[in-house]
Amino acid sequence: MLGFSVAIIGLIVLVMAMLLPALQRPQTQLKSDQNAERRAIFKAQFEEIAQDKVRGTLNDEQYQIAKTELERRMLNEIGTDLGAQRIVSAPDKRLAYVLALLIPLSALGVYHKIGSPVHVFNPEATVARSEYAHDKSVMSADFETLLNQLKAKLEQEPNNADGWALLARSYVQLGRHAEAVTAYEQAANLIQDDPSLLADYADALGVVNGGSLVGKPESMINQALKLDPHHDKALMLAGTVAYDKKDYTNAISLWERLKKVLSPQSELLPDVNAALAETYSLAGIKPPVIQSQEEVNKPFAVSSASINGAVTMAPELANKVSPTDTVFIFARPARGKTMPLAIEKISARELPYNFMLDDSKALIPNHKLSQASEVILVARVSKTGDATSNPGDLEGVSALVKPNGTTVNIEIKNIVE
Repeated sequence: MLGFSVAIIGLIVLVMAMLLPALQRPQTQLKSDQNAERRAIFKAQFEEIAQDKVRGTLNDEQYQIAKTELERRMLNEIGTDLGAQRIVSAPDKRLAYVLALLIPLSALGVYHKIGSPVHVFNPEATVARSEYAHDKSVMSADFETLLNQLKAKLEQEPNNADGWALLARSYVQLGRHAEAVTAYEQAANLIQDDPSLLADYADALGVVNGGSLVGKPESMINQALKLDPHHDKALMLAGTVAYDKKDYTNAISLWERLKKVLSPQSELLPDVNAALAETYSLAGIKPPVIQSQEEVNKPFAVSSASINGAVTMAPELANKVSPTDTVFIFARPARGKTMPLAIEKISARELPYNFMLDDSKALIPNHKLSQASEVILVARVSKTGDATSNPGDLEGVSALVKPNGTTVNIEIKNIVE
């Protein structure tokens, strides 16, 4: 017993030796961040394009371009404000003195209450220990505050479709699917042509319905596939609907289409292969022979929405271009958002260059060439390697064209002022 008491005293002294010096250091406090809500929205958008990269929807170059564009927007909207600022103040040594007395007394009291052998074998001791469990973490509480602020803002701006979609996806991350469904409904009422939104809405509604996608969720999934027959999540959900109905042939067809959409590195691919193996067995159908690697890597047929042509450099500007300069070739909407619908990135040494833009080269999954009736093509030599336009860049711009297989040749002949 004496040895145990010595060990306890030693542990208390060790804790005090670690705690008291820290309490006597200068204290730092955080000044409130006026842009916290905007930061949360941008953070969610960064996470979304990161997930698109993981799923294989964006390649490395497209991911970097989307990331650069988001960073530029964040700089424009938030500026150079770095958020919460630290304020350093002198330490309050009174707290250290109080804890020096309180910790040993509290340790002995807690041991007497729940740590002694008598209480270890007492069922009430377990209840007592549970009282010391932590509630939600500080980060969760802060995130909840941001969500409430976003919800309050949306009540004032009910036509903010992007805000409702962000709120819905945030609720899904928290496992609050019923609240997510309400937010998705608001977003879907404002946006009827976004297959990703429809698929996410159907998925959340299925969770609320106990895992069933029959009815409204199935209708939204079918609508998403009409907008984009190659949408990965919509294909996965549609296959699930067919599987639940024991329509195994249709489920196989949908999931085989999904396999062609997914990249070989997709984290979803093993799940799709496992689902197909089970469904082939249930349907009594012999699975197809595994394709050669060349066939696996062969791209699936793209949408008929496409533009092709050649990019050339005007002779009078040839001496202003370095072979290592970056060239961006992209299609942007004739009206509305200026973010590219499809984009290619090459080096200047490849000019003249034959290009082809279609939905497979979309920067963001729900912002595609096939969704526009008319576009403008731009070929830009970037001196900084940045996708945004900067003074000194060289540029060529087309007239309005329809993305229906049109051939458009672009000559880079202007200097951006």
